[in-house]
Order: sequence, then structure tokens, then C-alpha cells
Amino acid sequence: MLGHRPVPRSSRTLALVLLLLSGVACDSLLEVDDPTSIEEAEARSTEFAEEWARGSRKMVSQGWDGMLALLSIASDELRFEGPHTWWRPLDRGEIDSPGNDGLQEMFLFVAAAYGMAEEAVEVLDSLAEADTASRSPLARAHLAASIISATIADGLEDFAPSDGPEPGPPLGPAGMGALYAQAVEHATRGLSGAEGDDVLRRDMLAARARAAHAAQVWARIRPPPADVSGDGLVSSSDAAADALAALALDGSDWEMRFDFPATAVRSRTLQQLTCSISNYRPGNTYATATGPNADDVVVNLFDPIDGVPDPTVGRVLSTVLVFVGQCGAGSLPVVSAREMRLIVAEHALAQADTTGFAEQVNLVRAAEGLSPWSVSSGVTAGEMLIHERRVRLYLTGRRLADMYRFGLKSDAWDASSVAATLPGTLYPIAQSEIDVNCYLNGSCR
Repeated sequence: MLGHRPVPRSSRTLALVLLLLSGVACDSLLEVDDPTSIEEAEARSTEFAEEWARGSRKMVSQGWDGMLALLSIASDELRFEGPHTWWRPLDRGEIDSPGNDGLQEMFLFVAAAYGMAEEAVEVLDSLAEADTASRSPLARAHLAASIISATIADGLEDFAPSDGPEPGPPLGPAGMGALYAQAVEHATRGLSGAEGDDVLRRDMLAARARAAHAAQVWARIRPPPADVSGDGLVSSSDAAADALAALALDGSDWEMRFDFPATAVRSRTLQQLTCSISNYRPGNTYATATGPNADDVVVNLFDPIDGVPDPTVGRVLSTVLVFVGQCGAGSLPVVSAREMRLIVAEHALAQADTTGFAEQVNLVRAAEGLSPWSVSSGVTAGEMLIHERRVRLYLTGRRLADMYRFGLKSDAWDASSVAATLPGTLYPIAQSEIDVNCYLNGSCR
């Protein structure tokens, strides 16, 4: 099983992770006089199955958010205008330095999330063999593992999984697609434990659809320079089928979100907007933030059919900026009904099925009260897809890959940056990881 630095196998670390990351007031844990006295065997018992699932989700939310912060600032979605040396190069498209402090900080959360997710699946899988009550926690752990596996493949050039606390060799840039396959496998295995829970099944199918679609996008942009020939479309019948199955379970305009309460570890993506609005702003082509409040946002991105400021961008930013002063509190969508419809729409368009494309795109537009698209709208189907993905998936981590495959550039990128000159470039393994992994620094004996 792949696993990057799973939770160290010591009773102290296991107890602290389960207690602090679960984010719930669990009597069985809180009644322990000394939480660090919980033995590993006890922590790996059915009594703590829920804590493993909740702890995994909590850790994955932090790792997912760390990568989202990196992807958002590298794309045109967010801009950096302050003096901080961490984010300025990333904003300019210079995302290839392993020593960048912002990358090194976020990488720690990403790597820890992957390790915790794999560890939780391993523990809960063994428990579920003997205890059917552990199957639901196992399914939720699989969902978390699916999310972080796909997220790492979205943002990193390479990754070095390991077995236990010992470092392992990197997958290599060409091998990173295996993480999408792993994400699909986790979701598939999780579905078997989600019977009777339509929301969990919906989210599992959506995660699998998103991973299968992203795998095709990854194959289009890797290795750099990205293949920008043709229309940039990708097609995945598996992704489309899962997306339709998720929509069949819930036809509403739903979102699966990660929450970042003001009382817990907060979102680094949201911190960029809610802690330092004078430094971090929406991308210039999206909106202008003239102050720290929701009323201070002027949307610059107009709908190509109705000619009105895009309502999704305005709503997302207004929702985020409500938390100014709370510094990183709030919630962000991981997958949504809109993304599922856009996956189905793109698959249809790639098959030259404009009727099927229009059906799905117009359901997304109707949810925002916008006029339907048609072949006579003055906007091509390809242009409509690019626009709809840009606005309906704002701040979900999809934009950088879309920019690469559709041949787009951020107005903030330096002309000589790797993002501009080698589209398809992702973030490297952080220097802090290189320093301690002998397979990366060449010190293995």
C-alpha cells in the first residue's frame, strides 16, 4: 500500500492525532486521565474506529487546503500584492523552486494528510473484517484517501510514498498518474461500505468521477510543455457515468465541502483573503476588492451571454469575505453537482454531442438564473465550457490545469516563468522533504 510517512507507530503520537484531529468531543477519549497513555493496540481497536475516520478527514482537509492555496495563487484566481517573499514568485508563475517557504509549509500538510489517510484505511480495513460497524468509518476513510491522492497528483511534479516511518523512493514525474488510479480505487472500495447512505454514495461517486476526469487532464498537460493542440477537451466515459450516477442520487445543486471553524485549524486558502486582504486579492480578471468587506468586491468577470457580472464569483467572494477578521474560518467546496454536470458536458462535447453538452451546461446556468446557451448564442461550445469551468469551479483547484490545457496565461505570470514557458509544470517536492529522504538527496546506502 502506498503511504507517505504515515502516523508514526508510537502510542503517544497515535493518541494525540486521534484526540486532536478528530475534532469531536468523544467521551471515550476525553475520559482518559492521560491521553498519551493510550497504547497502540487500544487505538487500533473498534472503540476508536470513528476517531480514525474523523481524524483522517480532518487531516485530509488540511492537506487538500494546503495544495488548494498553492494552486490558486499559481493560477489567475488569486493575486499577491504584498511584500511577503513566499508567495510573490508563485504568483508570477515561478513555481519550480523546491526551497520556496510557502511550498515547504504547505507540503508538510499534504504529506501528513496522505500518510494519515493511508494509515486510517489500513487500520479500519483490518477492523471491518471482524466488525461490520467499522464499515461505515472505513468507507469515509476511503473517501478522504481518494481526495488527497487526486489532489497530490493535481499539484505536484513528483511524490515519494513510503511504508511506515521510513522514506521511500519517488514515483517519478511520469508515475504520478498512478495516484489518480489510486484515488479511483479508494472510491471504488469505499462504495462497498456506503450502502444505505445516499449522501456518502453520492460523494464517493463524485470523487471517483473527479479523479477519472482529472487523470485525463493530467495526461493532456504532462509532461510539460502541455499539449495545447486542438480544443483541449478530454473525454472519459467512466467519469461521465459516475457523474451521472451521483446526480441520479441527488439532483439538487449540492456541494461536498470541507469546513474550517474559527475554533480549529483554519484554511490557508481562506487566510489569504480573510487575514491579509491588502496583500491577497482575487485575480484582476475576476474581481476588484477595494476593502475588507463583502460590499467592497466589484466583480470584473462578465457572463458572455447575459452581460452581467458573474454571480458565482460574486457569491463565492462575498461568502469568503464575511469571515474577514476571523482569519481562515469558513468552508470550501471539494466536489459539487456543478462539477459533475460540467464533466458530463465536456464528455458530450468531445463526442460532438452539442445537444447533450447544452443540456448539462444549461442546468448549471439555470442554477444561477442565467440564460441558456445555444449554438446561436454567439459563444462557441468550447468557449462556453472554458467559461463555465472557470466561474463555477472558482477556488476548487481546477483552474491551473485548465489554463494549461486550453493555452491560457495569467496576467500575473512573468514571461520567462516556467508556468508561461513550460505550461504543465507543477510544484516540485519541497526541499525539506528532499533533505530527509535519502532517495531524493542521493544518500541511500
